[in-house]
Amino acid sequence: MDADVIIIGAGPAGSTLATQLARSGISVLLVEEKHMPRHKVCGEFITPEAFPTLERLEVRDAIHRAGAQPITRLCLTASNGTKVETSIAEMSRGARSALSLSRARLDQILFEKAKQAGSVCLEGVAVKNCIFEDGSPCGVEAMSIDEGRMVTFRSRLVVDASGRNSRLMLTREERAAGARGGRLYALKAHLRRVEGITDQVELYFFPQGYGGLSRIEDGLVNLCFITSERAIREAGGDPPAVVDRTIKNNSLARSRLLHAEVEGRWLTVGPLRFGARRLAQSGVLAIGDASGMIDPFTGTGIQIALRAGELAAEAIIKAMDSNSDLFPHAMAHYRTSYEREFGRRMKVAALLRRAAFSPQTANLLAALLARAPQLARRLLRATRA
Repeated sequence: MDADVIIIGAGPAGSTLATQLARSGISVLLVEEKHMPRHKVCGEFITPEAFPTLERLEVRDAIHRAGAQPITRLCLTASNGTKVETSIAEMSRGARSALSLSRARLDQILFEKAKQAGSVCLEGVAVKNCIFEDGSPCGVEAMSIDEGRMVTFRSRLVVDASGRNSRLMLTREERAAGARGGRLYALKAHLRRVEGITDQVELYFFPQGYGGLSRIEDGLVNLCFITSERAIREAGGDPPAVVDRTIKNNSLARSRLLHAEVEGRWLTVGPLRFGARRLAQSGVLAIGDASGMIDPFTGTGIQIALRAGELAAEAIIKAMDSNSDLFPHAMAHYRTSYEREFGRRMKVAALLRRAAFSPQTANLLAALLARAPQLARRLLRATRA
């Protein structure tokens, strides 16, 4: 099977890119390792800055029909109990609310839109490596999981949207993300019987990391938090024990989770690396988490993935129209637009990361922001635009 562009990974970035390219008449093959719908470890928060992209994709109504919940307030609570509260309208330049929807439903909607636009979309296909001609990628080799056999797909351009642990963008050492014991992992579960979570997203800082709660569809609440490998080992790898030893050290989180019950199963991912990284490797263009992860406390991961898909589409369409060498021309446009939109935001998040993993610094910053609401709003806006 041949295509102009092969996209690896059907998350928000990959599906957005596939939709926009297919609408422009470019042949697209979108391959996803899992079968849809599938759950992902994620805060499941859709900031209002994502709404323009969702409108252009024509999926916003479908997202509301799927049960997306309005989020009108943000509450940050430091480990010492200091609270910083603001409205979504104040931190997102006038938008009245954000949304929260499970990744299972969001990604399914985006995947179906890519199909409707004319992309060829395959599930259960795990890309193992690229194939090259004259030093440039000309397709991929993959395992068809259902059939248990290797398959080959050819293309003019390969785009990696496979996520934070990309085989094509990272070396084995980079995927290891540091020395054992001090690495970071994320845990997620959907809960029932959570006390007091209505139209707000709450972010809790505790000595071993940070995490949050927000309401999603079907009366469920999403719990997602980041902690150290050491804390997980000390809890014997048992998620409820990890919760007891970590996020419940924050008194507000402990009260919210007093009667909580898990719906479904726990998910865990890691080790995690945050911040910008390379936008391409060996002639393969990277989008979404494959090109870097902004820190989850910003709440903008989904928005950046969606927008990166759009930026990559614009760059590829321009390169196709120019009749020039496809990858370098597309890469030049993409790099410029990516740095313009996300470069400053990544730098602000990197500075705040130090506070997120230092209880003393987080407590001091929370005290300052609680006394200076305008500063809090400016800081939060700086991670969004």
